[in-house]
Amino acid sequence: MFANASDHDCPHGIGQNHLFVKQETLGLQNALVILESEERRVMPTRLQAELRAEGCRLLPRIQWLPLGTSLSLVNKDEASHHFHAYQRTSTLFEAKVEPASAPARRPLVVPGFYKINCDRHPWERAWIYVSPHDAVAVTDAEGRFIMKNVSPGRYKIRVWHEGWVPKRLGADERLEFIPMQDVRDVKVRENQESSVTFDTLIELPSPI
Repeated sequence: MFANASDHDCPHGIGQNHLFVKQETLGLQNALVILESEERRVMPTRLQAELRAEGCRLLPRIQWLPLGTSLSLVNKDEASHHFHAYQRTSTLFEAKVEPASAPARRPLVVPGFYKINCDRHPWERAWIYVSPHDAVAVTDAEGRFIMKNVSPGRYKIRVWHEGWVPKRLGADERLEFIPMQDVRDVKVRENQESSVTFDTLIELPSPI
């Protein structure tokens, strides 16, 4: 938890939401899964999605969105929030959203990972993976995922999680973690369900 004495509109202790594991199966929630495919299916345009500040956390913690989505930045707290999106060290967008104000909207026109912080609260973070194709998924509370309409063939499939091993305190005293990944081979057959199990996430060169 992070103590917060400087903002009276946020609780004094915020539970961290970067790591959720189903104890019975060790299923890992909020892991991003990407199928490495040359196929690019056309997706609907004018898509909309939401990232909200609620309970002095950014929710959802991780999501994937199609390229071109209009992202609505919503503040449901009594505190002010300043959303700040990075790709590696470059700023992609910023937006200050006051309590009870209208949502700010930002178009997601750059593919890849977005790391989103709140500049006012160092524990607040979210991740968005912006993709030009839909061969992407995020694991649920059971640690499971589903991808539909994948053409038959052999593929590489990658799983990424922001990590749980502390790496360092950043320049703004944010706690950083070592990203964990795994890459597997999968064969998809016509009209059959394929199963992939990621059971050994390790530190690999990260796309972040």
